[in-house]
Amino acid sequence: MRKRILSLLIVLALCLGLLPVTALAAGEDAPGTLWVGRTQITARGYWKTTTEGNFETGSENDYNVYYDGNGTLTLNGATIQGGTSTGSVPYGAGIYAQCSNGQSVTLTIKLIGENTITGYYGIYVNAEISADSNGTDASLTITGENNGSLEVSGSFYGIFVKSGTGNASLTINDASVVAKTTQTNSGYAGVCVQSSANATGSPNISLSVDGGSLTASGGTSGDGIQFVVGSHGVTSATTSLTVTDHAIVDTRNGGISDDSSTDIQIGADSSGGIVFDGKNGTVYGDVTLQEDLKIGEGESLTIPDGSSLNSNGKLTNNGTINVESGGTLTGDAGGEVVYAPAITTQPTAQTVTEGNTATFTVAVTGENLSYQWQQSTDNGSSWTDITGETNATYTIATTTMDMNGTQYRCVVENNIGKVTSDAATLTVTAIPTYSIKMETDGNGTAFASQTSAPEGTLITLTATPNSGYHFDRWEVVSGDITITNNTFTMPARDVTVKAVFDRDSSGGAHHPDAGSTTTASSDRYEIETPSDVENGSVKVSPSKAEKGDTVTVTVTPDDGYRLDKLAVYDEDGDKLDLNDKGDGKFTFQMPKGDVEIAVSFAPIEDETADFSDVPADAWYAEAVQYVYENGLMTGTSDTTFSPDLTTSRSMIATILWRMAGSPVVNYAMDFADVSADQWYAEAVRWASSEGIVGGYGNGSFGTGDPITREQFAVMLYRFAQKQGYDVSVGENTNILSYTDVSSVSEYAIPAMQWAVGSGVITGMGDTLAPQGETTRAQAAMMLMRFSEQYA
Repeated sequence: MRKRILSLLIVLALCLGLLPVTALAAGEDAPGTLWVGRTQITARGYWKTTTEGNFETGSENDYNVYYDGNGTLTLNGATIQGGTSTGSVPYGAGIYAQCSNGQSVTLTIKLIGENTITGYYGIYVNAEISADSNGTDASLTITGENNGSLEVSGSFYGIFVKSGTGNASLTINDASVVAKTTQTNSGYAGVCVQSSANATGSPNISLSVDGGSLTASGGTSGDGIQFVVGSHGVTSATTSLTVTDHAIVDTRNGGISDDSSTDIQIGADSSGGIVFDGKNGTVYGDVTLQEDLKIGEGESLTIPDGSSLNSNGKLTNNGTINVESGGTLTGDAGGEVVYAPAITTQPTAQTVTEGNTATFTVAVTGENLSYQWQQSTDNGSSWTDITGETNATYTIATTTMDMNGTQYRCVVENNIGKVTSDAATLTVTAIPTYSIKMETDGNGTAFASQTSAPEGTLITLTATPNSGYHFDRWEVVSGDITITNNTFTMPARDVTVKAVFDRDSSGGAHHPDAGSTTTASSDRYEIETPSDVENGSVKVSPSKAEKGDTVTVTVTPDDGYRLDKLAVYDEDGDKLDLNDKGDGKFTFQMPKGDVEIAVSFAPIEDETADFSDVPADAWYAEAVQYVYENGLMTGTSDTTFSPDLTTSRSMIATILWRMAGSPVVNYAMDFADVSADQWYAEAVRWASSEGIVGGYGNGSFGTGDPITREQFAVMLYRFAQKQGYDVSVGENTNILSYTDVSSVSEYAIPAMQWAVGSGVITGMGDTLAPQGETTRAQAAMMLMRFSEQYA
């Protein structure tokens, strides 16, 4: 706040009205003239004040005023009354101190007990004598002893410090000072520190409060504190207000004004202080309240970056406390406390396959927050707002290759401050495509509707026989596909298909794409399947085959049944070798001659876990039964489950691999502690390739290491994402109520939010125990909850 508060003419008029006085004989900086009330002090002495404001002689043991003769005045429960106009004893001041010609003036006032000063000026320290006779610097220091306090008021100014040719300063040390003006007109102040009309060079105008407090009131329309440059002829002037040692400067009535060419510089040492400029206060440095402070309705106190406030049980808040980013509030504040936004979880980089969704999330503390997501396509050189994306989470529904490398960030703000998240990069990988190779037996041509395609694409096959031949069948050379009506669905691997043609019989031509039933070929043999199969079905492809052809048998049990027996016999009754391809598919090599297939199905027996260490009423009993029945976990022996043993990283990787269907992946895995012949090797290979779990970065996977609860949650979370499950429930889940939330690793926060939000983890009372090792009982419970939620 800046105000023009005094004209030079008023200052000059006051100076011309100065009355001649008798100078003291003292040190060079001690006042040359000193008045206390209506009494001029000319030498060292003790005085008592009367109710009428007069002085009478006192003693060392009984006094209200003591002057040491060298610039220090002690007030001990004193009541001092000055005049009511400038025409009375110098300027009507309660205390008036003036320099000797050419000298500085320094007055120190020591306070004992409660003291009161009134006058036209309350206290006036003056280094300006006249236009032709001046001192240099003017300095007033007020110190407190034994909780000394002072109330000083003036109908003109409460405290007025004016330099001569030099600097003006007011210092308050460990004292409680209330200074006010009772003037109803504007232009007056509770405290005024001023360089005079005769100042030269670059005067310094300063006010320092070191411990204690200064409450400066401007009355009806004046200022609380004024800093005034009384001469416009100076080359420059500096003004400063300094608070230290937990001091409070309060100008809620009137504020702070400065008519110099620069704004007030408010500084603080490490202990700091509080300054109220009008209704708005600011904390500087680190402050612990030493006395009661009340923030009234409509008032505010701001704690900026790098500052802290300890309320120390002395704060009453009926207004608003604003804690900016980097500021700290300790202790009970009450009322409305508004925090600037602070990011607790940064958005993380996303790598997705083209066409999939990508989600970026930021977690922020603070009130009344607004969000705005931005994107950059030039590596962060410029940013553009994304229209409509004003939530904590931003989801790209369908990613495209032109989004690859784009960066995203979120700007979060409230009325206190603004914070910008880290940039997170989106990496989009192209949908993998696999080749389709067509072969023939030389008696025609064949082609596919596409030469390459991504997984899931429907491929149509066309065969054209040469003259004299007709199309007979398709043979799958590689790729493990099933061709139906000349079509198949593209798997996640390369495919080779062979078109086989047969010579036309003498009876006529055949349609080129028909599945022929000709008997013209003498080297194709029958494959007989049973006609009375119960509780399941069996299919054979092809239905006839030449010697050496690969024949595929597909068996499908009915619900509640399993394959009991499958055998293929040649025409001599000998059993042929079968190769199990998984998913109910088996292959054999066609011999010379017809073959016969035998198949039967049997009921699936109800497997019930019966472990001696799993009581029926145990909290995990149902979960143990579930994972056992569904083949997710087995016992540690025929009769024990060992619920309190910990689970290992390789065990969890294997369980998730089984849940995914035990896929076979082509992925280079180089973990020193995972050899290819281990039971968990393929599971670790798959989990690593999918990004569900990685190694330690030192070449090892940590196969036997116990897995923590947060690591298990992360693996389940990533597994759910890879399976395409909806994990958005974690975006708005608040886990801050758990007392140990700070021990959750940063990378695991989204997973733990999801696990709690989806009910996979319910916590242990008021804790999450994220670093606790996962027992087999806990793993069973988490797997059951996960499966019931998503399976």
